[in-house]
Amino acid sequence: MRCTRRIFLAIAVFCVAIAPAQAQEKQKPVRVLFIGNSFTFVNDLPNMIAELAKAVKQLPLEHGQETPGGCSFEKHWKDGKAATKIAAGPWDYVVLQEQSQRPLTGRAVMFEFATKLDGEIKKHKAKTLLYQTWARQDEPTKQDALSKAYLDLGKELKASVAPVGTAWQNALQKNPKLVLHAADKSHPCKTGTYLAACVFYGTIYAKSPEDLPGNVGGLADGEAKTLQAIAWETVRQLTETKKQ
Repeated sequence: MRCTRRIFLAIAVFCVAIAPAQAQEKQKPVRVLFIGNSFTFVNDLPNMIAELAKAVKQLPLEHGQETPGGCSFEKHWKDGKAATKIAAGPWDYVVLQEQSQRPLTGRAVMFEFATKLDGEIKKHKAKTLLYQTWARQDEPTKQDALSKAYLDLGKELKASVAPVGTAWQNALQKNPKLVLHAADKSHPCKTGTYLAACVFYGTIYAKSPEDLPGNVGGLADGEAKTLQAIAWETVRQLTETKKQ
C-alpha cells in the first residue's frame, strides 16, 4: 500500500514539474523579422500585429526589423545589414517588402534580389513571407500589376504572400470614401496600417481577425469589423486560389 502511494506521489510531483514547461512551450512566441522600409515602420506595423495577437491571447509575436526609408531589396542586399539580421535569428518568418514602385518599374531587379534574400532566409531555416503593398492613392489602376508582381514572385520562391494591397483594393472598392493613405497619397494612415495588420494576423496565425479590438488602430470596433472581414476574405481567397 505504501509503495502504491509512493508511486502516485512520484507521478503527481512529475506532473507538477512538467506543467510549467508545457505551458511555456504552448506560449512559445512567433518570431518575425521585417525587412522593408517606411511602408512597414510608419505606424509601427509589426507592433500593431503583436498587439492584436496579445489582445486575444494568441501566441506572442516577437519582432525585429530592418526598415530604412525608401530601401529596396537591392539596397538591402548590397548593404548587408538585412542578411546579418536574418542570420541573427532564429526567425519563424522573414517578411520582405519591396520599395513601393520597384514592382512596377524594375520587376526583374526585384525578383533578382528577392531571390538572394530568400536564399539567406532558407539557409537559416525561416520562411519567407512577401508583403504585397498598395498603389498610390492617385494611381489605383496600377494595383493589379503591383499585386501580380508579388504573387508571381511568391510562386517563384514558393513563398507565402500577405495580400495587403489586394485587401486595400477590395476595401476601397467597397467604400470609395474610405481613407487608407496618408496625406502624401503614398504611405498608410493608421487605418491603412490596421487593415495591413489584420491581413498579416490572418496570414501568420491562419485565423480570422474578426472581433479583434479596433482601438489598436484607433478605430471603433464597428469600423474595425468591416476591415477585419475584408482582410480575412482576402486572405481566404488567396489560400483557396493556391490550392487550385
